[in-house]
Amino acid sequence: MMQALGTNLYQEKIKDTMSKKVYVIIVTYNGMKWIDKCFSSLRNSSIPLHVLAIDNNSIDETAKYIKEKFTDVYLIEMVENVGFGKANNIGFTRALEDKADYVFLLNQDAWVECDSIEQLVNIAEKNIDYGVISPIHISPNNTSLEWHFSTFISADKCPDFVSDMYFNKKKEIYSLPFVNAAAWLISKECILKVGGFDPLFPHYGEDDDYCNRVLYKNFKIGVTPNATITHDAFVKTWNEIKSNEQRQFIFSLIELKNMNASYKYLKFNFIKTRIENLFSLLFTKRWKEFIFMSKVLFNSITYFSKIGKARKIAKEDLSYLK
Repeated sequence: MMQALGTNLYQEKIKDTMSKKVYVIIVTYNGMKWIDKCFSSLRNSSIPLHVLAIDNNSIDETAKYIKEKFTDVYLIEMVENVGFGKANNIGFTRALEDKADYVFLLNQDAWVECDSIEQLVNIAEKNIDYGVISPIHISPNNTSLEWHFSTFISADKCPDFVSDMYFNKKKEIYSLPFVNAAAWLISKECILKVGGFDPLFPHYGEDDDYCNRVLYKNFKIGVTPNATITHDAFVKTWNEIKSNEQRQFIFSLIELKNMNASYKYLKFNFIKTRIENLFSLLFTKRWKEFIFMSKVLFNSITYFSKIGKARKIAKEDLSYLK
């Protein structure tokens, strides 16, 4: 009798998960290298999916290939590259209009296991305080974690995760402040309160800002060891990143846009620390770095007004969604 009761509960759980409407949004741009693996993996999903691709005006065969080989995918072709955030916002709006329960964001350079999304939905249903849940990101060699992902689950950011994995005490979900948006399951409730991606971030930084806003709206961000994806990510060295003016500018925007601290304090601290750094570079005669960081500081200050407006918008529901 107890065994029959347990079986019935399990069947009811599967039935409930299958009834949830899940939209998968994939933003594509010159992605022919990965498109077949990415979209084919979704066809093998253990639960029904509504797949929406938004192509950012690819100049290769990406859009044509999707139309010809993946006729079950709804494709929106942009006439220009509007960036990752704006393209996903189009998908968010469509998913909400179609009464989706969950949206799953997937990078074009990633692919899922057959039960990845089902596992994520199961965990989300039991943990409604989590707005964003990520699976584990595996490298294409299947022998290691994707490098960037491995940095998000370190002990200082995701307590107990590594320790629990080593001692076989894994929990269903772990809380952390940030995980990149290569594979996010987002609840409808989270999207309704947090909104979409801020167009202030044209490329890079969108997911950092979104995570800050998720926490600001009192949702949690989680990672589960019960679900995995493969992510063929391109890894840049820190030297490449820190010498890139655009990336350093974006880091400044993320710092100043953080909704979990007062803007007045952030601006004061931002200017203080940057000027102290410039004086240090000047004193040590590191002229190249001085000029570089001076440009970043100037560009950041010119955005103070835009960031202030963006912070006000972020306090509203459905921000950046039409």
